[in-house]
Amino acid sequence: MVPALTVTKSVRTAFSRDRHSKSSALAGRLSRPATPPQSMCPPRIVDFIFAPEFEDPQQSAAILADPPAAGEQEVVTPPADTPPYLARLYTVPLLTKEQEFHLFRQMNYCKYLANRWLSRRRASTSDRNQAEHWLSRATQIKHHLIEANLRLVVSIAKTLADAANPLDDLISEGNIPLLRAVEIFDFTRGLRFSTYATWAVRHRLYRCVPRNRRYARRFIAGADADLGSLADLPGRPDDAADPILLRATVAEWLDELPPRERQIVVARFGLGTHPQPERFREIAAKHGISTERARQLCLRALRQLRAAHWSADVDLAELGESV
Repeated sequence: MVPALTVTKSVRTAFSRDRHSKSSALAGRLSRPATPPQSMCPPRIVDFIFAPEFEDPQQSAAILADPPAAGEQEVVTPPADTPPYLARLYTVPLLTKEQEFHLFRQMNYCKYLANRWLSRRRASTSDRNQAEHWLSRATQIKHHLIEANLRLVVSIAKTLADAANPLDDLISEGNIPLLRAVEIFDFTRGLRFSTYATWAVRHRLYRCVPRNRRYARRFIAGADADLGSLADLPGRPDDAADPILLRATVAEWLDELPPRERQIVVARFGLGTHPQPERFREIAAKHGISTERARQLCLRALRQLRAAHWSADVDLAELGESV
């Protein structure tokens, strides 16, 4: 039988150890840095460029105020060969450095406010409405900044446009980095946006232009190989020497093609009622397809005609039309 004194000592020892362990755990929790509540470190739901003055409530009125008025600006007249839809860009005044800084700061501040409303632990319908309000205002400012800088894309695209790179295509390609540049431009560094946007647009177009030129050379070479043979038909050498008979023969061949492919070939090479060859961009717009799809349909039709009517190993004469 265990003495009562021994049992009492064991109970006291166990109680002391338990109390010591609880004290150690409490001390460990107190020694660790406290994790701030979620409201103090909200997640970044909306992307924006942060500025220290965003956290100062006294700066809110100045940030959300109207941009400073610009001085008298010279009226810019677009060049005579500028299409009407591009001439409209010259009616949008350019931004001064002060206006540019103010609008970029205001746009990012609106996103900052929207992020605060959306990052609440339990965002209510009213909170989401407030966030949508500030995001809508940020979008309006963004559109203003884009319109004020579209002329920059046009000026760069004009220096690179050629037969393989139409001006419209280059403008569309250059607008993509412009839209992205407005989103990520860091206005706090004190640089002009035009400096950053020029680099972004040129970087994209300088990669796009050589690629299109190489593609155009390969396609034209393939088209020459397919179309350069429309004169020397097996068994009909006399017709090959007569361009009129040759065109009549080609017209008969074209009737064998599907309607859309026939129209594409006729328009591309200036046959029939088309006085001049048309670009694939123009053909694609008429048929509601992409430029690349128009090229594919034209090349497929030419190969179909060659396979049906003449041997590929015969070097045929040219039609006399520009490819």
